[in-house]
Amino acid sequence: MRWLICLLIFFANPAAPAAVESPLTLDEAVERALQAAPQVSARSENAVAMQALATGAGRLPDPRLLLGIENLPVEGPDAWSTTSDFMTMRKVGVMQEFPAHEKRRLARERADAEAGIAVAELQAAKVLVAREAARAWIRCAISESAWQELAGLQPEFRLGADAARAAVASGRASTADAFAAETAAARVANRILDLQAEARMARVDLARWIGDDAGRPLGPMPDLDRLATPASVLLAEAGRHPELLSFDAKLVAARAEVDLARAGRRPDWSAELAYAKRGPAFSDMATLQFTVGLPLFAKNRQNPVIAARGAELRRVEAERESGIRMHDAELRATVIEWEQSGLQLARYDRELLPLARARSRAALAAYRAGSGDLRGTLEATEDEIELVIERAARAGKRGSAWAYLAYLEPLAAEPLHEERP
Repeated sequence: MRWLICLLIFFANPAAPAAVESPLTLDEAVERALQAAPQVSARSENAVAMQALATGAGRLPDPRLLLGIENLPVEGPDAWSTTSDFMTMRKVGVMQEFPAHEKRRLARERADAEAGIAVAELQAAKVLVAREAARAWIRCAISESAWQELAGLQPEFRLGADAARAAVASGRASTADAFAAETAAARVANRILDLQAEARMARVDLARWIGDDAGRPLGPMPDLDRLATPASVLLAEAGRHPELLSFDAKLVAARAEVDLARAGRRPDWSAELAYAKRGPAFSDMATLQFTVGLPLFAKNRQNPVIAARGAELRRVEAERESGIRMHDAELRATVIEWEQSGLQLARYDRELLPLARARSRAALAAYRAGSGDLRGTLEATEDEIELVIERAARAGKRGSAWAYLAYLEPLAAEPLHEERP
């Protein structure tokens, strides 16, 4: 009967096993952030718009329809008649403008460059979102781990305070020692509250990127000692990083603008074909004419535009150089931070924390046995706590540097879909 009841409960509530939340891994958090980030959606729509505009760039303008009446009399017996006078013609035709081939080619290049800028900005937005989401996840994992580790030390302080009170009651310790032990225990409680608040704020920051999934338990920490792309390769290929890709596209667009301004000195032309119908007594007429632009005043029209576009090109070149220098300096500083913090964390784990833990345990055991000093015991345990907090802070810096380096290269590009009615 018990087995039957269990089976009935299981099948009556098939969703019960699914209620247990699976751990949230770093990769899943980054993926969800990329799907939910509004800045990525905005840049994606902008890229779609720029690529759609590039499709029609450099094409011939639409032809124009010509409709009209020529030589319509307004006086005399034939006034306002469209068929009486032999010169009156009802005209219909079509006119087509033909910009210079070079201008149309440069217009296509400029549109393609603007689309490239939009795609580069989309990649930069994706990398930024992935990096910040990874930093929030790592910060959350490190702060919660430090909080739990520090909470594990609280009972020892509590035991130390109890032992101090017992020692005061037996006359083996002073009241000041008991107060010192109580103060140390309260200090530990405050430190735990600080780390708990840090962990909660980290969860809030993570929720900014992934929403309600930020409340799930976190998966295992990634290996912060390894990068998918070695740091030396990242330094050598800094020009491929998304922060700089938009500068290259902007440079192409600025050069196309300069060439377009220079091409403005070349004349455009147009052709017009018309059919004119006259009165029944007169023959109809056909007209074919060509119009050519005359850029005769380049000094006051085309040349100022060329000078302005040239200045714009030099501005983009200067901004690109400045961006390269800033990015290179930030990248090198981050690599140093990642490498040095790794060495420091290794020393914390290999030497500092084990020694501090052994010292505090030995001091507490000696004090309980009656052969140790309370102040020395408190100092040893406080040193261990400080080292735990210092290690958490150093691990946070290393995690932030690792996230910067791990999400430095362009992410896998997804196809852009243009919505159609």
